[in-house]
Amino acid sequence: MEKIALVTGSSRGIGRAVARKLAAEGYAVCVNYRVRQDCAEALVAELTGAGCRAMAVQADVSVRQQVNEMVRRVEDAFGPVSLLVNNAGCGYLGNIGEIDTVSQTRMIDLNLRALTAITNLSVPYMEAGSRILNVSSIASFCPTPRMTVYSATKAYVSAYTIGAAEELKAKGITVTAVCPGPMATEF
Repeated sequence: MEKIALVTGSSRGIGRAVARKLAAEGYAVCVNYRVRQDCAEALVAELTGAGCRAMAVQADVSVRQQVNEMVRRVEDAFGPVSLLVNNAGCGYLGNIGEIDTVSQTRMIDLNLRALTAITNLSVPYMEAGSRILNVSSIASFCPTPRMTVYSATKAYVSAYTIGAAEELKAKGITVTAVCPGPMATEF
């Protein structure tokens, strides 16, 4: 049976690199993007050119209706997801009270609510042996001034992963967090 991977936020950066690696390992890859359609389509062309089944799916993962539609489209096109990579996220620098509230709450919506929602919507369709990979951050271990909200959201991701791993163990689904440090990406 073909392995299906859904990688959120995969039009560039870590998500793009993960999508490439999964394609090389034989996964059919669903490339999720919010805005950068050109980058997502270029990645899909690269993956299909290398013999991988791939598709781009536009969805803002912080909008529940778009997540529902994305999960349905992936299921219809490829079948059940066997690897969910929760990579979509954002981070903004600034002191509390100085950075705009919209940016602060956007981090919470995307880094926490979206990850929680897409996981909750995907798990009922996942079979034993499926995996979830959550992209957290080394910032989750140490609150950082000027990145207070970002650090807090990533602490949630790490804690959520530990709890989800224990809860889903009985279903045969593994859940892991990766905690990268500073990297050379557009982020």
